[in-house]
Amino acid sequence: MLNPQQSFVGPLLAWHEENGRHRLPWREPGRSAFEILIAEILLQRTTAASVSGAYLPIVARYPSPETVVAANPEAIERRIAPLGLAKRAEFIRRTSQQLVARHSGDVSRRYADLLELHGVGAYTARSVLTHAFDEDIAAVDTNVRRLISRFFDLPPDSGTLPHLADGLVPSRRGSDFQHAMLDFAADVCTARTPQCETCPFGEHCRSSERAV
Repeated sequence: MLNPQQSFVGPLLAWHEENGRHRLPWREPGRSAFEILIAEILLQRTTAASVSGAYLPIVARYPSPETVVAANPEAIERRIAPLGLAKRAEFIRRTSQQLVARHSGDVSRRYADLLELHGVGAYTARSVLTHAFDEDIAAVDTNVRRLISRFFDLPPDSGTLPHLADGLVPSRRGSDFQHAMLDFAADVCTARTPQCETCPFGEHCRSSERAV
């Protein structure tokens, strides 16, 4: 009988230790919850490569909600303009206003509170809880959904998939596991040309078995 921890979680974490995108600036140890929230907002509907160059100047200039609220909105827009994501400046500004007004400038670790922030949906809220507060939960986007649906041979739109993802998260390694899923989906289990021949899951992948 398939043991997901041995056949999926373990190999995935081992792959990530060797091949993960560890140098992405928002993954640096010691990042504050607000800096992680900023990264997750910037990463919505765009790639890590696109955000990477702009992230450090933004969080260096605006390290807290208070600094965002005090800033000229046009100055924030100019810093985010290179990303081509003008709406993100408004998201960051309004979210910062909410954090200052409702939470004394702190990022709440309550899921319901995060969902009330402007521009924050389920995926972003779960990512913040995972990376900023070490919650053992998964954040499921298109890439994670593709990876898990292929390995377990489930329909990509299966309603059980988010619950399955939560159940796979290893204790106290939620952030590592989330990064591993994202990186593996981006580099190996890609949408159009998955690298099945070199995939470390081998015969355990249900989609691979079906293809054979």
